[in-house]
Amino acid sequence: MNSHNTQGPMTLFRIFVEDTNEREALTDILDEFLGDNGYTAYFGLGHWKGQRERSIIIEAYAPESFRGTVNVLATKLRVAFNQKVVAVAEHNDRVQFYYV
Repeated sequence: MNSHNTQGPMTLFRIFVEDTNEREALTDILDEFLGDNGYTAYFGLGHWKGQRERSIIIEAYAPESFRGTVNVLATKLRVAFNQKVVAVAEHNDRVQFYYV
C-alpha cells in the first residue's frame, strides 16, 4: 500500500447548503473551485430556523491557506442557489492518503 503524507495539518472544510435540486449546476461550481483538490458531497435532510429542508454537505481536505477559496465558493453557492445563509465549518486534522 502506498501513501502520501500531507506533511502537516490539513483542514477539513465542510460547507452546508440547502439542496435546491440543481445538481448539474452544483457539480459545475464544485468542480470549478474544488476539482483539482477533490471533494465529497453528501445529500440528506436538515433543519434550519424551524423548517425541515433537504441539505447538502460538501467536504474537502486542503491546506488552511485554502480558506479564501472556500469562502468565495460559499458566497458563489449562496448567490447561485438564492440562499440566505451558507455555513462553513473548519476542522484541523493530520491526514494521510493511502493508495491501495
